[in-house]
Amino acid sequence: MTVRVIWKLNGMEKYLEALYEAGKDVEAAADRAVAAAGAVLLEGMKQRVPVLTGNLKSNLECSAPMRDGYVHYVEVGIKKDVDPETARYGNVQEYGSAHTPPHSYIRATFDEDEKKARKAERESLKKDGVI
Repeated sequence: MTVRVIWKLNGMEKYLEALYEAGKDVEAAADRAVAAAGAVLLEGMKQRVPVLTGNLKSNLECSAPMRDGYVHYVEVGIKKDVDPETARYGNVQEYGSAHTPPHSYIRATFDEDEKKARKAERESLKKDGVI
């Protein structure tokens, strides 16, 4: 089991639909917005992840933007195709184990950098003239 967080652009379905009808390329703008937020979260995770060999840090990624209807999202965290040993190590670092205290780098990033990610999202949407 890998540890990842999903960042969604929620609550804008009606607004995005109205913009789409007005002729703006909101799909691409929303993709760029969630990618900008994902980049902020990835950077935060890379700053917070414990580094012994650097393997875990090098296996963190932000996916390309994905869509589910009008919901746009990216996945940020440990790569999906990472080897099982790195996945286990990443889980132990995030949640701890019977012998290892947790060193949260995913939850801590989301808690501490959520406002930065939202700001990056807004700035991207403004740059595209969507808001």
